[in-house]
Amino acid sequence: MTSLTFYGGTGEIGGNKILLRDGDTSIFLDFGKNFGRERQFYDEPYLSPREEKHLIYLGILPKISGLYKRDEGEPAINAIVLSHPHADHWDYIRYVKDSVPIFCGETAKTMIVARELASTGQRTEYRIANLSSSQGEQVYKKFHTFRTGDKLNIGSIKLEPIHVDHSVPGAYGFIIYTSNGVITYTGDFRLHGPQAAMSREFIDRAKQVHPDVLITEATNIVDAKMVTENEVAEKIGGIVSTTRRLALAGFYLNDMDRLTTFWQAAKTNNRQLAVSTKQAWLVHNLRDDKHLNLFGLDDPCIRIFQRKKKIRYAWENILMEHYPGKMVDARYVNAHQDELLLAASFWDMNEMVEVQPEPGSVYILSQSEPFNEEMEIDYNKLLNWLEICGLPLYQVHASGHINPDQLKWAIQEINPGRLYPIHTERPRLLATYISDLKTEVVCPVNGVEYKL
Repeated sequence: MTSLTFYGGTGEIGGNKILLRDGDTSIFLDFGKNFGRERQFYDEPYLSPREEKHLIYLGILPKISGLYKRDEGEPAINAIVLSHPHADHWDYIRYVKDSVPIFCGETAKTMIVARELASTGQRTEYRIANLSSSQGEQVYKKFHTFRTGDKLNIGSIKLEPIHVDHSVPGAYGFIIYTSNGVITYTGDFRLHGPQAAMSREFIDRAKQVHPDVLITEATNIVDAKMVTENEVAEKIGGIVSTTRRLALAGFYLNDMDRLTTFWQAAKTNNRQLAVSTKQAWLVHNLRDDKHLNLFGLDDPCIRIFQRKKKIRYAWENILMEHYPGKMVDARYVNAHQDELLLAASFWDMNEMVEVQPEPGSVYILSQSEPFNEEMEIDYNKLLNWLEICGLPLYQVHASGHINPDQLKWAIQEINPGRLYPIHTERPRLLATYISDLKTEVVCPVNGVEYKL
C-alpha cells in the first residue's frame, strides 16, 4: 500500500511535513517548523518548547514511534528529504534522532549548517551543528546531498530531484516513484525569478512521467503581486541612484537573489554594500559553490557591518581572520553615509542611535509584507524606528512563490490524476479556480491518511 499523510502546510503557509509510506518504506518530504501554530502557544524568548514532547502534545509534531531523540527503539522512518533551506521546511529535523538520514541539495546543506554554526539559541541536545573555539566545527546530522540528475533510492521509493527557482538557492522539486504510482512534489517554486528555466525544467519532466499525484504549493493564490526580479533590480537601482545620503536595505538573511540585487545596485552607484555578519557568514560558507555565481567577500564593493556587542563568537572570529580589512562599525557608517548601502533589518535598529542617518537617507524593504499578526507587530515597530530616524520606506519585492495564472498553467501542463494543494491558507480557492481542469483536487486535512 502507498499513502500520504500531511502533518503541516494544510490550510496554512509553511510547516510542511508530508509522510509518504510505500510498503515497508516510510519517508518524510520536508520536516519544517510550524511558526504559526507555535505562536498560538508560545511567546519566545519568554516561553518556548523545551523538548519535542511539548510539540507532540500540542499536535504540532506528529506522534511517530522512535523518531525523536528522547524516544526508545528504532525510528519507523527511513529518511527525511528536504526540498529547500527555509526553516518552515527543515527546522524540526533538530528534534529527530541523528541516525535518521537527511537528504537535501548540496547548497541547502551548506546553508542549514552555516546558520546552525552561527546560532546560539538552541539547547546543545537539539543542535544540528555547532562551532566553538575549543571543539571546532561539529555536524551531528547524517546528511546526504544531491543535485539535479541524481537518483535517490530509499527502500522501495525512488526519487528524482530537479532544481526549481525560489527565493533561496538549493531549492528542488521531486519526481517520486512508488509501488503504486508516480508522485510529483513542487516544493516552493516560481516562474518569475532569474532562474525560471529551472522551474520549467521541473514542469517538463513532471509532464513526461504522467503523475498520478501532484503536491503543490499555492501560497500566492491570494494577494499575488506581478513583480519580477528584473523589475525589483531596476527599481532598487533607481532608488539608490537618487539617494544623496545613507541607503539602508532590509531583506531576509538567506535571500541570495536579493543580496545580489543590492550588491549590483551598490556597484552601479559607486557605493559599498555593508552586509551583516550573519549574511557575510553565509556568503563565506557558500564561497566554493560554483553553481551560485555569488560574489566573494573579498570583492572591493563589500564591507561587513559589525554590531556593537560584548562577546564575539567563534564564527565571527573566523570572519575577522579571513577579512580583516572589511569590518566596519556604526561610527564608520556615520562618517561615510553617501558611500554606503547598509543592510539593516529590524533587529539592527539599535545601531541607528550611533549611525544617525542624515536627512535625505532612505530605507528599502525588500521582503514579504506581513501576513500574520506577529509579523505585523514587528513591521509596526520597524515603522516606529524609521519615523524616529526620518527614513522614508520604499517597499520593493518579488515573491518567491508562483503566481496563480502560472500555477494553473503548470498544473494543466503536468496534468496529474489528483492534486493536493498545500502551503496555502486558501486551498479551496485554488480548487475552484482550476475546476475547469480534469484534475481531481483534494484539500488535505492534517493527520488524515490518503491512499494512492
